[in-house]
Amino acid sequence: MSWLEDEHVKNWFENLKSDRTRQNYKERFPRFLSFVKMSPSEIIESRLEQLTTTEIDKRAYWELQLIKFTRALESVKDENGKRKLSSSSIKGIQTAVQSFFSHNRVKLVFARKELDVEPAERETVEKEWIPNNEEVRTLYRACKSARDRSVVLTLYQSGFSEVDVSNMKIEDFDFYDKEGNWKLEPYKDVYHARQREKTNILQQTCLSREAIEDIRVMLQNRGFPKTGFLFLSHKNEQFTPRFINTMIKDIVEHHLSYKTLTWKTKHLRDAFMSALRRAKIPQELKDTMVGHQRSGARASYQVTQIEITEAYDSAFKYLSVNGVGSSTRKIDALIEKQQQDKTELAEQISELRQQNKLLLKALNTKLGINIKELYEDTEQT
Repeated sequence: MSWLEDEHVKNWFENLKSDRTRQNYKERFPRFLSFVKMSPSEIIESRLEQLTTTEIDKRAYWELQLIKFTRALESVKDENGKRKLSSSSIKGIQTAVQSFFSHNRVKLVFARKELDVEPAERETVEKEWIPNNEEVRTLYRACKSARDRSVVLTLYQSGFSEVDVSNMKIEDFDFYDKEGNWKLEPYKDVYHARQREKTNILQQTCLSREAIEDIRVMLQNRGFPKTGFLFLSHKNEQFTPRFINTMIKDIVEHHLSYKTLTWKTKHLRDAFMSALRRAKIPQELKDTMVGHQRSGARASYQVTQIEITEAYDSAFKYLSVNGVGSSTRKIDALIEKQQQDKTELAEQISELRQQNKLLLKALNTKLGINIKELYEDTEQT
């Protein structure tokens, strides 16, 4: 019988909300089954039996099995004799195993750091890396289509994860008017809020004017559809997180080859957060713009759209990639500055006139004559 038909696996997968998570676990969990050489039902039966004993070693049997399994994964080598699996890959497999036990109500319990993964040699010397703006430009210029360019910009300039980007639908956005014509103004950022797939926390951010322009071109190439997934593969299938990761990883391998081994799509989200920090956005807004849980009582208060758009506007100078709308933006800024200066000058003139009236009144009172009338008589003479 296939392990997928096992009743305990069916129960496990029925409780998982995400199709992507189910797919990942389908690929990872068989490694553990091969290691322990038991069926899922046999594992659960064994776990239940051992939990009834008072002998510590027997009660901790499956915790010890997962630790041994972790050590076995760490020892797998590639053809060059180097460790094959990264720490994050091993942690992903551990998570699948722990999820199986948890969803069958026989959760594994570990002491602090007991399940930590030893870093691979390359991971001990590789420093944390966040792509800078020029490196993102390199990725952007290497994209082969408006779809790929808009995916890169949405990830980098909006802070959404690849999971959330893959789930975006055309109807989630107000692209068209009632007649079905494209209505978004050029060179304008678009506010967008959505529940994160992974955490169910509301993320409020913007799609940049640059991303929107590439999205418009992409949809134009598809005949301006009104519904369906925003990003599609060449086979008109949903552009899944795996497609996104593969597409960007391929670009990295060819154009940022020195980062191939350490690249993660998450780095684009890290770069977005870096731009928010450089723009000195308050922590509460930063958390909201990347969909993190706000701390304490702040979590009870909503953040308004105008707060998000103003914060995004100040951070965009660190995120701009292709300069779409930059000239128009500068002209708008100059016009706004000119209008502001004009308003301030009018206020100063009004204030001076008021001061002059007060001075004239004071002189009239002091001298006992009307200065204005005296001046007019002198002019006539």
